[in-house]
Amino acid sequence: MNQLFEQQHQQLERWSASAVAEGWLATRDIDRLREIERQQAEAIFSRKGQRPLIVAFFGGTGVGKSTLLNRLAGESIARTGVERPTSHEVTLYLHGDYRLGEFPADLPVDETRIAYHSDDRRRLIAWLDMPDFDSVEEHHRELVQAWLPYVDWIIYVVSPGRYQDDIGWRIVQHRGGKHSWLFVMNQWDQGHDEQIAHFRARLQQEGFSDPVIMRTSCIDPKRSGEDDFNLLEQTVNNAIQTYGLEQLQQLGVQARVEELQRVSEAFINKLKEYPLDELETAWRETLSESLAEVKEALLTNSRLLAGGFQEESGFPWRAEKKGAGNRLGKVQPAALLAEIWSSRIATRLSDLSGELENLLQRQNVPAVPFAPWLQRLREDSQGEFLRGAEGPCANALLQPGSAVRRGVWRAAGWLSWGLPMAASGWAVYHLVIRFYQGTRGEAGFLGLDFAIHATLLIVLSWLLPWLLQRKLKPTVSDAIIQALAIGADAGMKRIEAEGVVVLAAADEARDRCVAGVAAIHQALQTGMAAMTTKLPWTR
Repeated sequence: MNQLFEQQHQQLERWSASAVAEGWLATRDIDRLREIERQQAEAIFSRKGQRPLIVAFFGGTGVGKSTLLNRLAGESIARTGVERPTSHEVTLYLHGDYRLGEFPADLPVDETRIAYHSDDRRRLIAWLDMPDFDSVEEHHRELVQAWLPYVDWIIYVVSPGRYQDDIGWRIVQHRGGKHSWLFVMNQWDQGHDEQIAHFRARLQQEGFSDPVIMRTSCIDPKRSGEDDFNLLEQTVNNAIQTYGLEQLQQLGVQARVEELQRVSEAFINKLKEYPLDELETAWRETLSESLAEVKEALLTNSRLLAGGFQEESGFPWRAEKKGAGNRLGKVQPAALLAEIWSSRIATRLSDLSGELENLLQRQNVPAVPFAPWLQRLREDSQGEFLRGAEGPCANALLQPGSAVRRGVWRAAGWLSWGLPMAASGWAVYHLVIRFYQGTRGEAGFLGLDFAIHATLLIVLSWLLPWLLQRKLKPTVSDAIIQALAIGADAGMKRIEAEGVVVLAAADEARDRCVAGVAAIHQALQTGMAAMTTKLPWTR
């Protein structure tokens, strides 16, 4: 159980640190994990894996804890009475076979009184007398809180006049499932049965279904008929024989593993609560609407820019056909695209980043997974735009118009010289044939009408393809408008695609995060299923 706790606690710590770094959890979300106690009682002893059951007397000022320990030991090993009206040190009473090692930093050795014995009947139990939890000295309460994680079994000592102290009940509420418990009404010579009944009812309200309450009277031990002191040690020893020392020692670790389970389950629920499906719809809508506005502004700027180029300068179909008079011959696509970018467009995209951040806040989704892209959108929106727009714009400048239009234009060019040649060949052929026939008297020679019609045919066969080719050839402004429109569309699509990719990546990252903590949670469940046993002295 110790190994299970240590391994899974370390894994959960690493996972939570990663989840905080990725933004899925806030620092405050992992406070519960940090509060889980990691102290191990084995750390107190020099031989690892070999230790007694640590049973502590716990109670308020003046209830007689130290007197009970002295009575148990048969000697004054804990200071009492006028020596120590308020307990200000820890007394540990254990068998000499168990040697203490170097105390952890939270357990100051100079405030711990050690007493060894050689009674083998008490070998498996180490008795601990802790300071008064309700002392006016803050340090005394700190000592109690420091020792509690190392304790296996708590004997909560009260008196007839002090069994309802709020401080004690708060500790019982907080630590009820982390220890085995026995309850002692000390100074019973001053008590009555109604107080026992009331004390039992209060314990049952706190979750102890059948609390074991004993009565002791250290002031007047002659009232042996009403004194259960001898049952204290006997009850603990019987428990060791029945359940085994190791199982009783593991109760605190078991409680911590259960805490790890609850914390890991809370992490899973926290991550699954993020409404990423709802966010996707609103995110895409906001992104699409805003980029449509930006694209319209870019097209407006494109038309204004194109109007400044002279139409008569013409526009080459291919880059290698640049003419000396072509003003676009030296213009780079990036320069054209930079011309249509404006501070107003940059501001609009920066506002879009803010709108998306507000959307994340409204949907209660952490912004950290989206932060790098939102920052680029805010600070380098022009760079994102150019990275998507430059290539398509350059291709459009090299090959303006649609593929069909370019195909028809090329066909018209071929026809502008092919048809006149065909018409001229036809005219020459008929001229030669009629001349030959005329010399033989078989037909008349061709006259003026043939010459006129042949000329018209040749002219029309050249003129019609030439006019069609001229009509299909784009103007400079048309070519620029078209190229910039294609570039603007590609640039906006890049920004939109990046935004969608960020959304999908965040969803995948959340799923990976859930899968990581779910694996830890499953390992804890499997381990607990094999080890959990309900003990009668636990809540």
